[in-house]
Amino acid sequence: MRTDHLVLYHNIDQVLTLEGVAKKEGRHTTESDLGLIENANIVVNSETNEIEWIGPSKFMPLEYGEIVNAYAGSEELWIPELVECHTHLVHAGDRSHDYALRVKGKTYQEIAEEGGGIATTLKAIRETPLMNMVSNAQAELERFQRYGVGTIEVKSGYGLTLESECRMLEAVRALQETSGVNLVPTFLPAHMTPPEFKGRTDEYVEVICREWIPEVSRLKLARFFDVFIEEGFFNLAQTKKLLECALAAGFSLKLHADQFTDLGGVELGVKLGATSIDHLEQISEKGINALANSKTVGVLCPGASLFTGTAYAPARKLLDAGARIAISTDFNPGTCPSRNLPLMTTIACSQMQMTVPESLAAITYNAAAALGLEKELGTLEKGKQFRVCHLSQTSYESLPYCFGEFN
Repeated sequence: MRTDHLVLYHNIDQVLTLEGVAKKEGRHTTESDLGLIENANIVVNSETNEIEWIGPSKFMPLEYGEIVNAYAGSEELWIPELVECHTHLVHAGDRSHDYALRVKGKTYQEIAEEGGGIATTLKAIRETPLMNMVSNAQAELERFQRYGVGTIEVKSGYGLTLESECRMLEAVRALQETSGVNLVPTFLPAHMTPPEFKGRTDEYVEVICREWIPEVSRLKLARFFDVFIEEGFFNLAQTKKLLECALAAGFSLKLHADQFTDLGGVELGVKLGATSIDHLEQISEKGINALANSKTVGVLCPGASLFTGTAYAPARKLLDAGARIAISTDFNPGTCPSRNLPLMTTIACSQMQMTVPESLAAITYNAAAALGLEKELGTLEKGKQFRVCHLSQTSYESLPYCFGEFN
């Protein structure tokens, strides 16, 4: 048997495969689904970076004992590499004043109406050259890596002209060419109505459908298309038109929905087969049932709720109903300037009644599913990508317990 292309990682104290989570498609996760292996070995094909074999050391086939490239993993706990499924990684400017206004009692919508919020970042991003975007985002990407994150979704949405939106997505492409982090680009032109279209949102939607979606599709700059459905931003009819147009152009769908107001976005997203619907702080019982009876992943953003002082999404209701739930930082300059994905599991457990196994599934397998990547990432199984996160801990329960002090 040829073994020169294989690498053996042996005598790893503990490995969590999350194989059981995958078998249940990310629903109703319990401790028994985590696939804990004591004294584990992993054989990796270095040519494809795929796992060839994984299991207890004592059961490893004899032919793998001939592998020359072998490394010990003693005193370590290995879990699947963390997946960050909702970020605004590429941005510019400073939004600390927005936070000060919220502390004084201003709402997100009030700040936006007064010209702050997304509009502040919009002005900065329009003035930022491509290479500055890349270098700024590179620094943020490296911070994510320190927290064990190896796949990151990145949205546009702060330029809101065709040129500046494409420039943001080109920055993601440039980052991908030089980084080992897996980046997933999302086109978010419907983040807000830009100043030049003030009072003419229907006309702006028409321009996006007629000109922007076809061009971004032609350039192959994004995999997903996203809309922020919310009072004062985009209504249900406008969102439906945008999503249907993007779907026809070949984009997979995401949706910011029910963050501050339930406008029926969840039901619409499920009907159109959205890969994920994100936020869900104000989701209705009808929306919970729709999500639970679909393959669409609900992405919760506890850091945004903490930072804005608003309600948390009803995680317990969603999970008990059978919904597939992921957790994200929602990293952005306005409502959650944190890259600390492990910290989000702490908040989810302490404030949203999630269990530790549920929170782990939410930043691995289910987060991968929120990007349509669950067949490649999110668990450690034969045939999947070898992307692991090393913890110098004795228990997987330490990840949310450490309160974001990841190691």
